[in-house]
Amino acid sequence: MTINQETAQLLKRVAAVLRVKEGDTFRHKAYINASVAIDNLSDSIFDVWKRGELDTVPGLGESLSRYLNEYFTTGRVRHFESLFKKVPSGMFPLMTIRGIGPMTAYKISKKFHLNNPETTLTELKEILISGKLTKIEGFKEKTISKIKKALDIQSFGKGRLPLYEALPVAEDFINYLLKSKAISKAEPLGSLRRRLATIGDIDIAICSSKPKKAMSYALSYPQISSVVTTGDKVSHVKMTNGLEVDLKISLPNSWGSILQHYTGGKLHNIHLRSLAKEKGLSLSEYGITKNGKLNRFTSEAKFYQFIGLEYIPPEIRENTGEIELAIKHEIPTLLEIKDIRGDLHIHSDFGFPSSHDLGTSPLSEILRMAINNNYEYVGISDHNPKFLGLSEKQKISIISRRKKYLLSQYHAYEKDVKSRVPELLIGMEVDIRPDGSLALSDKAMESLDYVIASIHGSFDLTEEANTRRIQKALSHPKVKILGHPTNRILNGREPISANWEKIFTYCAQNKKVIEINAYPNRLDLPDDLIKQALTKKVNLVINTDSHDVDQMENMKYGVWQARRGYAQKSHIVNTLSVKNLRLMLEL
Repeated sequence: MTINQETAQLLKRVAAVLRVKEGDTFRHKAYINASVAIDNLSDSIFDVWKRGELDTVPGLGESLSRYLNEYFTTGRVRHFESLFKKVPSGMFPLMTIRGIGPMTAYKISKKFHLNNPETTLTELKEILISGKLTKIEGFKEKTISKIKKALDIQSFGKGRLPLYEALPVAEDFINYLLKSKAISKAEPLGSLRRRLATIGDIDIAICSSKPKKAMSYALSYPQISSVVTTGDKVSHVKMTNGLEVDLKISLPNSWGSILQHYTGGKLHNIHLRSLAKEKGLSLSEYGITKNGKLNRFTSEAKFYQFIGLEYIPPEIRENTGEIELAIKHEIPTLLEIKDIRGDLHIHSDFGFPSSHDLGTSPLSEILRMAINNNYEYVGISDHNPKFLGLSEKQKISIISRRKKYLLSQYHAYEKDVKSRVPELLIGMEVDIRPDGSLALSDKAMESLDYVIASIHGSFDLTEEANTRRIQKALSHPKVKILGHPTNRILNGREPISANWEKIFTYCAQNKKVIEINAYPNRLDLPDDLIKQALTKKVNLVINTDSHDVDQMENMKYGVWQARRGYAQKSHIVNTLSVKNLRLMLEL
C-alpha cells in the first residue's frame, strides 16, 4: 500500500471503532470523509504534512491534523491505540470481506474471540463450515451465504495485488532509483509491466554500468524494512508495507534482453523459445545465443528483430495471437493515452436523493482537469434519483434542476477562463432493474443528452436472464452506453453471468457502445472480452466513473486495459472529436 492508502485505512479503522463502541455517528462520518479525501489525493499525504499543508486537505480538522502530526512524527497515535484496545484485533481483517461492515465484524470477532489478525480469516472459514454463525442473532442463511461467497472470492485473489495498489509502490521505488547517477534506467517487470488487473509479484529491472554501486543504493531505499537475500545482480527485499520486491540489475548492453526475458507471460515465453529453437537460437536474460556466440541487445525491439519478429508491446505478451502477428509484421498500433479526447462518465457534486454515491467535485474543478488533459468534452453522468420514495414529478424536477445547475456552473466557468472550455454533455447513469426496465421513465430521461445503463444489483441472475435484461435496457433509444458491463470488483465480486457473444452482436447491430470502466478496482470489461467485442465490431468507450476530480487521472488504467484487448484508436469512441462523437452517438 502507498502512504495514502495506509493512512486512509488507519482512519477507517478508527471510524469503525467509534461507530461500534461509542455510537458516535458524527465523528464516524468525519473520519470516513477524511479517509476518502486522503485516499484520493494525487499528492503524498506525508509530503503534504512535511510542507505543513494538512489544512488544505478536505475533511482534516484541527484534531485530526494533530493526530496525523503525531503519526508521521512518531509512527503511532496514542489515542487511536487506546480506541483499538476496545475491540478484538480480528475485527479489522473481517472488514476486508465484502458485505461485512464494522458492526457485523465486531459481533463475529467478539462472539468467537478472534484476536489474532493473522489467523482471523482462516478461523472465519472454519466458523462458516461449522454452521456456528447461525447462532448469532440477525445472521440468516442468505447473509451467511453471501459472506461465504465473498470470502471465497477474496481467498482466490489472495496474494495478488490490484494493479492500482502495486503500481504506485513500484513507481515510488523507481523514482528513488533514478536519482542515483549509477542508475540510468529502471522498469517494472512481469505482470506489472504487462498491466494485468491484478499483480502477482513486484519485480524491478535496474540498468547500470556499476552494478555493485547501483545495488547498494537500491538497498538504501527508506521504505525497505529488511533485505531477505542480496547479491551483485539480484536482491529480494521486504517493504515497510509488507510487500516484497525483487531487484534485478542489468548492464546497459543487455537491457533489452532482461526486459524481454522477465516481461512476457509464461505461455508467450514458451512459444517464443520454441520459435527460437526452430531457428537454432537460445534465449536468456543476457541475450540470444547463436552458433555458440551470445548476442546482447540494448533494446527489446532489437531482441525481437533478431528472431525475425516485429516489436510486441508488453500489454499483449500473453500468447493470444501476438507472436503470429509479429511474424507477419502486423502488430496493431495500440491506443495511447494521448488519443483520448473526453470522458463521458463523471459524477458531479449536485446534491439530490441519489440511488447511489454522489460525486464530490464541482463542475469547475472537473472542467479544469479536463483542460489539463486536453479534452474536448466531458460528460456528467450522475446516478439516477432513487427509485423508491420519490414521485415521478419529483424525479423530473430533480433532473431539470440538475441540468440548470450544471449549465449555470458551466457558463460561469466560461466567463472566468480565457482558454477554450471543453463542451459539456449532460447524461445520467441509470440503473438496469432485474427485468431489464430502466429506473427512470421516458419523460424523466427526455432532457438528457444520453444515458449510461448499468446494473447495480441482483447480480445473481442466470446467464439467460442477465442477457435478456441487458438487451432490453439497451433497446431504449436514450441508452447509448452499457456501463461497467460485467460488474466485477477485483478481489471482491465475480462477474455476472451473461452471453456476451449475443450482447456484443446486439450492440454492433444497434450502434450501442460498451464501456471499459477505468475505475481501478473494476477495469471492466476484462481484456479477453474487449478482444471478443472487437471481433464483433463493437464500439467501445473508456470512462473513469469518477466520483472525485482526482479520479479522472485513472483514465490511464482504462487505456492499459484497452491495449491488453488489442484496442486501437479507431475502436474507442472517445477518441473522436466532439462533432464526430455527436454524430456517432446520434446526440
